[in-house]
Amino acid sequence: MHRENKEELTYAVSNPRQRRLLQALFFLLLAVFIAIIVLFVRYLRQPVPLPQLIVPQAEIVYPPHYLFSIYGVDAPVGVAVSPDGGRIYAAESGGDRLVQAFDRDGEWLGALIPPRTRSGERAPVYLAVDGNGRVFITDRLQRAIYVFNQNGLYLDTLIDSELALSEYVAQHTGGLADGATFTYNAFQSNVFYQETTDTVEQHLPAPAASWAPLGIRIGANGRAWITDVTDGQNRVRIFDIPDEPLLLSWHERNNGGLAYGESGSGQGQFSFPNAAMADSQGRIYVSDGNNGRISVWDDLGNFLFHLGTGSDDETLSLPRGLYIDQRDRLYVVDAVAQNIRVYDLSGPEPQEIFLFGDFGLGDGQFNYPNDIAVDQSGRLYIADRENNRIQVWSY
Repeated sequence: MHRENKEELTYAVSNPRQRRLLQALFFLLLAVFIAIIVLFVRYLRQPVPLPQLIVPQAEIVYPPHYLFSIYGVDAPVGVAVSPDGGRIYAAESGGDRLVQAFDRDGEWLGALIPPRTRSGERAPVYLAVDGNGRVFITDRLQRAIYVFNQNGLYLDTLIDSELALSEYVAQHTGGLADGATFTYNAFQSNVFYQETTDTVEQHLPAPAASWAPLGIRIGANGRAWITDVTDGQNRVRIFDIPDEPLLLSWHERNNGGLAYGESGSGQGQFSFPNAAMADSQGRIYVSDGNNGRISVWDDLGNFLFHLGTGSDDETLSLPRGLYIDQRDRLYVVDAVAQNIRVYDLSGPEPQEIFLFGDFGLGDGQFNYPNDIAVDQSGRLYIADRENNRIQVWSY
């Protein structure tokens, strides 16, 4: 009996077909082992979520799924996320009209409040976070952009396309002293400036704003796209954000920036543009809100084509916030259609790949969504205005 088993085993191993199968299995296991080592080494060099290491980004073609909602916000209209994904900011259009800050799990961290303003004197809408963690907040009533650091400390204000408040104060005082404080409120006739806590507060005449910033997005290279909805002069402006905490070099660096577009409904025209951002090819996408379309331009400010127009199922109703992620995917929030449309921008022409969301009060449903932000791990943050929450989705 023992001899028969030994003969059967010898036969199995010596059988050419069995030997090839064993060799194939060995090489398969070896390949899996090598792949695990490569993934581990790559993770040590550049830590990212495991799904991004395993699945090529361009191959993800399915819609995201709902995770949870962040409550404690009053009619949010804008949302942004810090570069590391650790802080989420939401601009409220109701209540005290604050910008609320939360951690990645939705725990409240605090609020960003423009100094010397009351709730009726401010209206934050869109916001963006630069590579240094500074938060830029557009304010419709103030016709300005407030700047805070990542801890919620007020830094500066863009009071015009060509002038930062720090520049203005420095021009009128002979230069900013270390530790100086200054504030601006469009409803007050003075700019308040104080060199130190031991000096008397100075009152400078307040400058008048000549623009009406609405949407803001900031790229990884510090390039900022700001939509300007000044009456009769709707346009998109492009600026370079200075690296310094204060914007003292704003005018010197930008000299008014690049502006393109005009008010209207024709080609190359806007009607209340809400947000703008560039893809990896340099094409700039603008959510042309009241015209119900996405307007696409080249990096020199030349109009190219419209997206989302027509009478079919791919037609946009009221596009508001938009965002382009690291996969070169364009997310467009349609406030009236109550959904998010997603386009692949990697080719010569944008292609719609899916949409998600519908009207309702439940999880994963929207009631007048207005803005979206996407972090590097693939999490989506959506300002669900009338449901008073920020929805969090993921792939």
